[in-house]
Amino acid sequence: MYDLIAVGSATEDVFVHVREAKVVRVEDAEGEVALLALPYGGKVAVDQLEVMTGGGATNVAVAAARMGLKAACLCRVGRDGPGQRIVEELEGFGVGTELVQYTDDFRSGYSVLLTDYAGERTILVHRGATCHLAVDRACLDRLAQTKWLYVGSLRGPAAQLFFDLADFADEHGIKLAVNPGATQLALGVQGLAPVLARTELIVLNKDEAYELTGVEPDRSHTDEQAMLRMLREAGCRMVVITEGEEGADGYDGEAFYSVPAFETQVVSTVGAGDSFGAGCLTALHRGLPLADAIKIGAVNAARVVTQVGAKLGLLTWEEATALVAEQG
Repeated sequence: MYDLIAVGSATEDVFVHVREAKVVRVEDAEGEVALLALPYGGKVAVDQLEVMTGGGATNVAVAAARMGLKAACLCRVGRDGPGQRIVEELEGFGVGTELVQYTDDFRSGYSVLLTDYAGERTILVHRGATCHLAVDRACLDRLAQTKWLYVGSLRGPAAQLFFDLADFADEHGIKLAVNPGATQLALGVQGLAPVLARTELIVLNKDEAYELTGVEPDRSHTDEQAMLRMLREAGCRMVVITEGEEGADGYDGEAFYSVPAFETQVVSTVGAGDSFGAGCLTALHRGLPLADAIKIGAVNAARVVTQVGAKLGLLTWEEATALVAEQG
């Protein structure tokens, strides 16, 4: 019996640090957009290069395992070098890999992450095998042996699983946590209603929340409360919206909670959302109320961003609770 099975993407990530990159902000009638700029046609020096594994499913599974949960990962990889390294790393962190699917038809997911001077990243992604994740009866039998399902972004042919697994979790009394990706966000609250009605915990960043809810961004605190309330009314038992350095807000139908971000030195923001979600879910699984669960998520994310990659800075449960107590 697992405490958590994380479902979604698995990738090999190449981190390319380019201090020479510039951020260009362009404003029009629709608002402002920030663009990463490099000399066109030029040769740009790379300051640092790392190769690691990533993807929402592997990040969440490893983060939960670090915090003491019995975790497994449902993802699909190619029979190639990246796929082998992804599985080996999952096993090294104590994550169950019997649900990992292999394919000869597609390469493993692969990402190139361009990181600028501020630690923000622009990601070039080839999703590959991830888009072809599927489940059969044997897989479903194993999925039934968990207390939580955490379903992340799913695209392409795999996108239907976002709905199918919500139904499955409901039928089997499994708690469902979701972190919708672009395909799901584009459906809006109404299109995603069958999933939201079955969701125990939804974690979104603020931009994702705007897209999903359709709330007009006034960039004020009333925005968060409107979005939190809307998602709660759609059926989500607990709703969390993160906003990087501004902290996170939550709502459980009884009260709104606002937790400031923990002060930290940001090296890379990759994996911050996954580590937050895993920390929050772990705390809920251990019986903490939402307000305290948000703090665990926040401190876990704060440590992850001090390292390159989504897994190096992950905290144990004891480390996270000690830091929360220390920070007050």
